Amino acid sequence: WNTKHNETGPPSNKISYYNEYKSYLRFNMAEQQTLYRGWVVKQVNSGDTIVIKGKPRGGPPPEKTIILSNITAPKLGRRPIGNEDPAPDEPFAWSSREYLRKLLIGKEISFLTEYTIPNSGRECGLVYLGSGDNAVCVNELMVKEGWAGIRTGSKSERMPKYEMLEIEAKTGGLGMHNELLKPTAVRDVIWVQDNPRMLFDELKGERVKGVVESVRDGGTLRILLLPSFHYITVMLTGIRCPAIRPDEVPEEHAIEAKYAVESKLLNRDVELILEGTSGGGPANNKNVNFVGTIVSPGNISVFLLREGLAKCVDWSMKLLSCSSDSYRNAVKHAKTEKKRLWKNYVGPASTVPKDQKEFSGKVTEVVNGETIIVKVGAIYKRITLSSIRQPRPAEGQDAGPPSRALYEVPYLFEAREFLRKRLIGKKVNVTVDYVRPPNNGYPERLCASVFLGNQNLQEAIVSKGFATVAWHKQDDDERAANYDALLLAQEKAKKNKHGLHKGGEPPNHKVADLAGNAAKSKQFLPSLQRVGRLHAVVEFVASGSRARVYIPRETCLATFLFSGITCPRAGRSATKNQPATEPEEYGNEALEFVKDQIMQREVEIEVESCDKAGNFIGYLFIDDKNMSVDLVKEGLASVHSTAERGKYFEQLTRFEEEAQAARKNIWKNFVEKEEKKEEEEVVDSNKTESTPNTEEVVITHLEDCTKFWVQKCSDGPNLISLMNQMRSDLLSDPPLPGSYAPRVNDICAAIFSEDQNWYRAKIVKIYKDTGLIDVLFVDYGNTATVSPGQVAKLAHQYTSMAPAAFQCQLAFLVAPTDEEWVSVCHSELRPLLANKLVLSYVTKSGSLPQVSLTSEGVDLAVHLLSSGLVEYEAQRNRHSALMSKYETAMNEAKKSRLNRFQYGDFTSDDAKEFGYSK
Repeated sequence: WNTKHNETGPPSNKISYYNEYKSYLRFNMAEQQTLYRGWVVKQVNSGDTIVIKGKPRGGPPPEKTIILSNITAPKLGRRPIGNEDPAPDEPFAWSSREYLRKLLIGKEISFLTEYTIPNSGRECGLVYLGSGDNAVCVNELMVKEGWAGIRTGSKSERMPKYEMLEIEAKTGGLGMHNELLKPTAVRDVIWVQDNPRMLFDELKGERVKGVVESVRDGGTLRILLLPSFHYITVMLTGIRCPAIRPDEVPEEHAIEAKYAVESKLLNRDVELILEGTSGGGPANNKNVNFVGTIVSPGNISVFLLREGLAKCVDWSMKLLSCSSDSYRNAVKHAKTEKKRLWKNYVGPASTVPKDQKEFSGKVTEVVNGETIIVKVGAIYKRITLSSIRQPRPAEGQDAGPPSRALYEVPYLFEAREFLRKRLIGKKVNVTVDYVRPPNNGYPERLCASVFLGNQNLQEAIVSKGFATVAWHKQDDDERAANYDALLLAQEKAKKNKHGLHKGGEPPNHKVADLAGNAAKSKQFLPSLQRVGRLHAVVEFVASGSRARVYIPRETCLATFLFSGITCPRAGRSATKNQPATEPEEYGNEALEFVKDQIMQREVEIEVESCDKAGNFIGYLFIDDKNMSVDLVKEGLASVHSTAERGKYFEQLTRFEEEAQAARKNIWKNFVEKEEKKEEEEVVDSNKTESTPNTEEVVITHLEDCTKFWVQKCSDGPNLISLMNQMRSDLLSDPPLPGSYAPRVNDICAAIFSEDQNWYRAKIVKIYKDTGLIDVLFVDYGNTATVSPGQVAKLAHQYTSMAPAAFQCQLAFLVAPTDEEWVSVCHSELRPLLANKLVLSYVTKSGSLPQVSLTSEGVDLAVHLLSSGLVEYEAQRNRHSALMSKYETAMNEAKKSRLNRFQYGDFTSDDAKEFGYSK
């Protein structure tokens, strides 16, 4: 005291000096007698009122509300209650509260009670921050800094000092005494959000600052956003804490959860991310709560989960802007430690040994949209993709047996195809999530997460809208490890209207099942024979020489028998109608060999004939390998006498002799007969079934730079003769106007406008409003729109001859879509197309032959690739020699920066989804 007045000089009035000194002595003596220590500031209500808490002992600690004695701060406004209007702040009330909050919140203080308010029982006293010589009286500090004034009518002996401190604050214009800031010293609080969803859209994804004003329960906070002063209720995303409801007993651990949140966040500065809204409605915005995550000073949600004070909530987990892994891991920890809400937790009894929880294997079959067969060593494991549901028939509808349901249930075929095209024959990694016991006639199911590389198959199929996420009970641990990611994938599919979420009419697959229907099979036989090789998908392998195939071109299912061989029968399991049958020797081995090669693979078939049961007989190829030949080569089949009529007889007999000589499988006991062999016809040993057929052709119509209509040169004379005769007949006996009623798909005669001559044409479309007709000139491939008077009916003799032109494509090339590059391609090709070309068949894509065209030794496909004008579609494990030639040609264009590659390799920027590339 003396030191202070030695610096400033004693007061001029000795009486004032004496009274002030006497108050100082009494003040310090009172402190030494009644000072309480070790209390922590829990909440700051205003610039002169705080809530403090003691030390917890077996539960939440005691609390006190302390009013700073002898001083008063501006009053904060309050939010509206019922139909009342909100009360506004007094000037500087918010700044006063904020100063005291930042000074004291969460800190340990000492206090002494000077007096108690009679009616409310609230204690008024002195509050000290710090200890010993460093202790600061908060009451004095608030007056000194100008954030509080002297309480009117106070008779405390400390008043002289308060008065002196207030005079200093006023003189310095400190705090609420700054008249220049007074017009802006009242905050404008938006207590009720008239349009909460608009506010959410404005702040979505941003880190928003705020102060936690109150804690309703562990999972619900009231936060004042800064600097906008929006007062909002926030529910923590992804969790639910035990509830505290008015006039009800709190749920177990509810008080503890609330205390934990108050200890860490109440009156603290926080940063949060708003992630959604909940409750309310278009006409009730007052009850709309925001859903969000506290990101600073730390994620309180993870803390609550880890301490067993909260549980995960699936509906809001999908709203999380951060990874849900930390949430799930926190729950696992709480369950393992059996903390609080999980004190009685008993985990699921695992029936899978730890060493079998994770394994790798090759996918041999995709059963449907949620089940696959994985071969692990010599064992086949049936795996159900965990936590997803494949498309189901509509309620009350029966889709029939699985073979029909695949095509009848909307999007089930797309789901199966999505998995089949990505998985068949591929190595996958499997992590078992849970095991479903036998139930309602269903066997035990091994439910697992399946990965192709780093890609999760459940996420992939759900994001495409070909499956939905299965619903699990809230505390059900038997779910996919990435369940939250699946929910997010489903929301993405719904937003983008993929698959099942698209709405409108679903895709309709009208598939004709020809199995066992001889009459129907014979109707399809001529068209299948005429086409030659056509694309098919093997749906099922019944034995070494029998498969069930789906033929997309004809949209039909058929049983297909391998021609030219006899294969030992495989064993069959017992069914309701048939007993089990024992396998013939090497029958099961033949079945396994064929399944491994072609099960659910895309193949090509050549149909030769049809048996009495309606089964097609012919040759099946995969990657240009003839399965009949491969079976004979492996000693798993013998050559049948009917093979003599086929074009593969020489190959079959040659490989049979090699298998016999090597004593392979069925020939293990073969004894070669000592007979003089007949002189065999000399054949070209270099020619195999994969040797391409070549023909001379001319280009009749250029559709784009990769697709052409061509005529065989050998058909030219017959076509000219036919055209001359047809035109002569039409000129000598002109068609009468209106005598012909054209129909779509009719073969007729039509006038080509450029030379006014008649040509054979197919009617493609008839416009009812104008009567005009779109026609395709079948002998040339070009199209035109003609009037009804420019078409005429043809006699049968002119329609019986097959079209002279057919469409083909340069094998696996992808044409540019930009008109400029299309024009450049045409210019590059025209000189090469003026002459006869040599056509070689490579394979077929649907009904469109994939060919190689050569003009005077120049391969058109290689020429376009090396010029940098086109790309090609890589064929995995097929046509390796051709792919190598294409790659070399394209690399030349890239290296020389020709045409489309003039600015570098644009193909490297193409987006790739789930490993797919052109």
